[in-house]
Amino acid sequence: MLAPTQKTPARYRPDIDGLRAIAIIAVVFYHAGFPGFSGGFVGVDVFFVISGFLITAQLFNEAAASGRVSLSAFYARRVRRLMPAGLLVVAVTLVLGGLFMPPVSDEQRALARSAMAVAFFASNFFFFQTTGGYFDAPSFSMPLLHTWSLAVEEQYYLLWPLLMLLVFRLSRPRSAESRMRARVLWALAAMLAGSLALSIAITSSHPNFSFYLLPARVWEFAIGGIVGLATTVFYDRLRRWAEALAMVGLALVVYGVTVFNDSTPFPGAAATLPVFGAALLIVGTTANADGYLRRLLASRPMVLIGLLSYSWYLWHWPLLSFYRIHNLGIQDLAANAVLISIALILAWLTYLCVEHPVRSRRPWLFASVRATLFAGGAICLTTLLLSAGLWGWREYQKSADAYHWVVEAQADHLRHTKACSQPTQPVAGLPLEECAHGSDKSHPRLLLWGDSHALHMLPMLTEAFPDVTVYELTMATCMPLFGEESRTLLTSDACLDFNKRVLQEIAELQKAGLEGVVISARWPMHFAHQSIAVADQRPGTVAPDAKTMAQIRSGIQHSLDSTLTTLEGLGLRVVVLAPTPQLLYSAPQCVALRGASHCDVPRARNEVMLTDATQALAEVVDRHANTRLIEPIDFFCDAVTCHAVLDGKILYYDDDHITSAAARGLGRYLAADLAWLLGKPDTAAARRP
Repeated sequence: MLAPTQKTPARYRPDIDGLRAIAIIAVVFYHAGFPGFSGGFVGVDVFFVISGFLITAQLFNEAAASGRVSLSAFYARRVRRLMPAGLLVVAVTLVLGGLFMPPVSDEQRALARSAMAVAFFASNFFFFQTTGGYFDAPSFSMPLLHTWSLAVEEQYYLLWPLLMLLVFRLSRPRSAESRMRARVLWALAAMLAGSLALSIAITSSHPNFSFYLLPARVWEFAIGGIVGLATTVFYDRLRRWAEALAMVGLALVVYGVTVFNDSTPFPGAAATLPVFGAALLIVGTTANADGYLRRLLASRPMVLIGLLSYSWYLWHWPLLSFYRIHNLGIQDLAANAVLISIALILAWLTYLCVEHPVRSRRPWLFASVRATLFAGGAICLTTLLLSAGLWGWREYQKSADAYHWVVEAQADHLRHTKACSQPTQPVAGLPLEECAHGSDKSHPRLLLWGDSHALHMLPMLTEAFPDVTVYELTMATCMPLFGEESRTLLTSDACLDFNKRVLQEIAELQKAGLEGVVISARWPMHFAHQSIAVADQRPGTVAPDAKTMAQIRSGIQHSLDSTLTTLEGLGLRVVVLAPTPQLLYSAPQCVALRGASHCDVPRARNEVMLTDATQALAEVVDRHANTRLIEPIDFFCDAVTCHAVLDGKILYYDDDHITSAAARGLGRYLAADLAWLLGKPDTAAARRP
């Protein structure tokens, strides 16, 4: 046994449950979209500090009292605390996914895979690899996204006790408790410094890594652990300053909750405010047990919410996610208020019927350490089986006639080929085989160039020119413009380099018989117009002012003018495709959930977004004798409505990209206009000088 010295406070702290209440309210209200909680995601960081505080103190006090740490007993406590309630919510979520998610959807598959990751305590790795970011709009369609933070905690629970045990084992037998405390504190300080430095260094360049993965989050647990190892003597010395420290800590947490938002680089340096705030709050309330803040946090309402915080966290996000999926991405604050209230009721029932009985009464499956660990393994296996069940249900739906056209639309599109969007070979060696579409791959006569809105037009060209080889060079989000003056307009240096390579390749292809170039892009977004799609809406996003919009418009026009001059100077004919209409919702999801008629958009609403970009392009095209502007809107829209479905075919595979079937139909519709590219006379449908 360690020689006793000053003790770390270890009795139950109701005010810590009150702090949990602050954290969970921040997270839940943020997810519900309530005003004033734009940075409520920092509540998760407060939970990490609390976990570090409690776990480190618990393990150290156990070692101080008995001279050892029982890892099996510790992991058994974690199983009882986390896994039964977790299994219940995951099981219900998977069932709801089978019933209410769009049939045969990618969302169903992603839910099944994320549940499998939950079974291995690795859902944070899953979301790190598969999402564009925690704050991206598509995140609402992932009902288990919130389990990333539980995975981070579970990974910490697996590693930190082992590290503490290593510290104890490397120390000389019967070391004084003060020496052991110092060694653990040094280990925590090293973890804090290294992890915080990593988080600050990579948050801008690798935001997903810093947000989702443990190495950039360890410091948050470590600061809690340092506070947890402080002795009673340390807290006695701070007593006169305790209330002020607690108030400052609370202010820092509240600042993060109310001022941060989805655009705040996080965690990084910004996370130091809520994290150190939570630590100061714990220090202040520990140093003065009679302080006002400690009594407030220990009040019955706060403690009750804190006790329900884990189950409330488990339940709230799946309910919000499924409702928003059903609502096709539209936020409804009143409905969200009802849903989080239902989640709180479910949390109360879960606490009474699952959490508390398992932890306090320890029924037969959880009676002993060994039985509890086996029960944890059984829970993981059950989660895997339920996940496989949803996956199988999705595969079964594929064979149902009712969903055949939805399945077809989801898969009916091209994907960027790395060789054609990120060419790395010398110009003369660019892979014609992969980027050329047609019989004579060595002598393409047409080039398709642009972003993803160019790629989805490839079937249009192959349909309009069945005997002509089309060469495709497209890069997602990259506007097709040449020249150094375009540098400030393009999304990245990679895009600028790509377009330089396109110009070099055009020169080579022109020698081999290239006659025409088709330029296409998501022009309204490049001109900084607001998308009408629900998935693109961002709360609090402010549209650029008129002056900024005018500057962007002028810059694109100037750069496009130079680009067309360069192409025409090479003797090429050029077609600039005007933008295609957009939908409010992802077409396959909308059609599967609501039916085709619900997914149509009034033409006037599309024209608000499309007209200015189309006119800006026309002003440039009209200055060039060998360039034409073709407008595809009339294929998708009649005088009143822009359609999601035409002749029994879904036209879009999301809310703004058209399917290959739609592109082929567009190719037949525009065949006469496109024929001008290869020397045919103009038609009235093509805008020209």
